[in-house]
Amino acid sequence: ITAMKQQEQILISLIKQSFFGIREEIPLEGDWNAVLHEAQQQTVVGLAAAVLPEGIPQEAYSKWRIAEYQQLAQQVRYWDAQDQLHSLLTANGISYAILKGASAAMLYPSPFRRAMGDIDFLVLPEQFVQTKEILLANGYAPEGEPSYRHIGFSRNGISFELHQQFSYSDLDMEERLLSGLTHAELQTVDGHPFYSLPPIENGLVLLGHLWDHLHTGVGLRQVIDWMLYVYQYLDEEAWNSGFSVQAEKLGLKKLAVHPTHMCWMYLGLPSSQPWYDKADEELCSELFAKVLHDGNFGRKKSNLHL
Repeated sequence: ITAMKQQEQILISLIKQSFFGIREEIPLEGDWNAVLHEAQQQTVVGLAAAVLPEGIPQEAYSKWRIAEYQQLAQQVRYWDAQDQLHSLLTANGISYAILKGASAAMLYPSPFRRAMGDIDFLVLPEQFVQTKEILLANGYAPEGEPSYRHIGFSRNGISFELHQQFSYSDLDMEERLLSGLTHAELQTVDGHPFYSLPPIENGLVLLGHLWDHLHTGVGLRQVIDWMLYVYQYLDEEAWNSGFSVQAEKLGLKKLAVHPTHMCWMYLGLPSSQPWYDKADEELCSELFAKVLHDGNFGRKKSNLHL
């Protein structure tokens, strides 16, 4: 990997400490405004702010705290909006599962520090039209142009994506996901209920999301979602007993291996497991450089084939 800029090095050190308690020497005289800008580009302000060291310049410290509180306030609005959606769908007998979002945040030590964008949810194809009508009748306004994957809505400043499928035109995992949807699991995060796909299907969604953003811009948030899924679920036994087979069927096995090894190399993921310890480290370094270069959803366009 090419030499990291100081603000990138500091941000990575904060993330390693945030998740795994790894403490590295951090220069207090660094450009903390630049570190904040980097964290904003990667949408990881809440994660880094949780372990902000004492002694940084007061002006920068104040900017960090303002950015942190703004993000946390937005997350309160997000979770409240999801609560309302959950109540509406369950009251009408709609089977659904949150894609990414809360289904990724629940893997975090502090779920509310995971930045949210819109609320993506998958419903059974036979309930798609009914769900659309229910949303329209309850104050959810159409937003954007419908796609083959989803229809967008907006309510009280929060965007929603009602998915009739998660899969992309060149990555079809729908049969597996719809099978998982019939066994969706009720989760609760600090009193907020929602349905998520079972662990294997949830992991495939996070991996598929990472795959998609390799084309459009992959950032730390997508990588961290995957890393925390691996940390919680994918030990050697879980990998060999099911996940690797599904990933290989979808052509995603190489993708699963290399970002995971990259997280072990650069982000502090503890203990390399045999299933990913033979990854091509040059490719992992190239991938990490891309993550730093792109930022969340891609600050610049670049392409890396895995």
